[in-house]
Amino acid sequence: MALISKSFQDFSLTFEKNAVTDDVLTLRNEAAIKASVKNIVLYNFYEKPFNPGFGGNIIALLFENNTPDLVADIEETIEEVINVYEPRVEVNEVEALFDEDINDLQVRITYTILGIPPKIDNLELAFRP
Repeated sequence: MALISKSFQDFSLTFEKNAVTDDVLTLRNEAAIKASVKNIVLYNFYEKPFNPGFGGNIIALLFENNTPDLVADIEETIEEVINVYEPRVEVNEVEALFDEDINDLQVRITYTILGIPPKIDNLELAFRP
């Protein structure tokens, strides 16, 4: 069952201070969810204590030889990890483009935020050497 809510709030993992309240900066709604999706994808296995399988492990996949299967694996892994660890969204599409000449991986994730009303959003990530 997906989580349905009108608003979402998380704190910023950069731990920046709010200039007015002098407290940790908070992210709201779409910004909070986008940061969460990004963090889930960027986590490598064994980086989160007591949960070694958490994350997309995409950085580790970048060291594999580029094949059409690798790009499909990256797309499938990202979709699966977001669906498992982020109940506030439903993944619509993941598109990964790898440029062998410059070792560049571009990932575009399109997802629907499950709220009232539902909203489609996307996240673009670039992995460069």
